[in-house]
Amino acid sequence: MVRKIYIAIFVVPVLSLASAIGMQGLLIPQSASILSTTGAGIAGNIDPSLNPALEKITHPSLQFSLNRWLGEMKGSRSVYYWGDKYPQHFSIQSWGAEDLELWDKNPDNSPLGRFGVHLVSAAYSLSHHFNTPYRFGFKIQTHYLHLFTSNLTGLSFDFGSLVPLAENIKIGAVLQNVGVSFKNSEKADFPLTAGLGVGINLPIIKSTLLADFLNVNSENEYRIGITTQWKWINFKAGRTLSENKNANALGFSFNYRRWQVHYGIYLHENSPVLGTPIFLDVRRYL
Repeated sequence: MVRKIYIAIFVVPVLSLASAIGMQGLLIPQSASILSTTGAGIAGNIDPSLNPALEKITHPSLQFSLNRWLGEMKGSRSVYYWGDKYPQHFSIQSWGAEDLELWDKNPDNSPLGRFGVHLVSAAYSLSHHFNTPYRFGFKIQTHYLHLFTSNLTGLSFDFGSLVPLAENIKIGAVLQNVGVSFKNSEKADFPLTAGLGVGINLPIIKSTLLADFLNVNSENEYRIGITTQWKWINFKAGRTLSENKNANALGFSFNYRRWQVHYGIYLHENSPVLGTPIFLDVRRYL
């Protein structure tokens, strides 16, 4: 009973239950590498979903992700990365859940009904240096959400920059989810996000420390993380702190020839009720 109640009042808002809540599905991590640091890495050159201002891509690659989020939510993401001087990416992702039970805040002996939710989006990003030591990037993303009898469509933009301060220190800045969306032909709001981050390379142990500050819909959030850059196996960890959310994450990746497998697990304060999110990425370098 408790699990069913939480699905109704917690998971559904994450995926945009109403226009007052907005497209909170945009805040779901999109890969195991992002999940493993709880989203820390604005200056970490990790993924265009964190900051579209990426550094050079040595080899083009294809990546496929199988993801399990809170409650009954399951998703996948397919990505193609390319571009040496001007890194680019194109991705398609989907999330969905079927046959969820809807319960009132004061539940009776039976649910109010059953419902499903589906979210599909496609994104493209480009990073450019403009003949400077810095990196600038943008990402454009389309969205389609179906929940109950409501349809929500939208178009959003992310903007980012990456600035080296010293040989082993970089800072990054992002402005995410700038755009417009419509719920049943009525205008709805995106979860506007602004963030600053710093990445500090530690050459002795071949690792990077990450620290981010974000403002998500006027609420402050702090994220810290660490990633390694070893040859065969690497580890990631992160922590998120905010007024309404405290979470930790761990992950590891294994490299073999042109293959990379990345696994991430997300530990939060409601794990016994909502379950433990697990993401798995498989990447093939071309």
